[in-house]
Amino acid sequence: MVGKDRSGFYDALISHGTEGWQVKEYQVNPYKFVGLGSRIPRVTSSPVIPQEHPFGLRPIGVEQMKEFASVVDDPRSMTELAAKMLSSKPVSAQEALESAAILQGPILQSPRPIDSISSAHTKLDERLRKELQHIVNKEFRHTVTPYI
Repeated sequence: MVGKDRSGFYDALISHGTEGWQVKEYQVNPYKFVGLGSRIPRVTSSPVIPQEHPFGLRPIGVEQMKEFASVVDDPRSMTELAAKMLSSKPVSAQEALESAAILQGPILQSPRPIDSISSAHTKLDERLRKELQHIVNKEFRHTVTPYI
């Protein structure tokens, strides 16, 4: 799951089964990011980010691309088609490259992704934010202060 926090840093929450990680990033320029990450503590037996479909690459054939193009203006049909495509089993990159197109995902987006985990992770989020702000102020001050 990805999104921005209240300070404008990008948050990425990554889960695999019951394990989870938070990565907080600052975009220095369009081609460079700097960031920090940590394992999310005290993850319960349920998944950190519930997912119906496992993340991965799925090949898309020409017929599926035509079907995709035909429903692009209908959000409901598009959602149903995306769910159908995501329900197929992910394949290796080599297998996926043999198809006409590749579907990667799912990737979830939230305006405040850390809020979707629990309020107990607020300390970790605050610590990562402070450490990243320190790095940005020290190493990339020219990107946050106006030129005079």
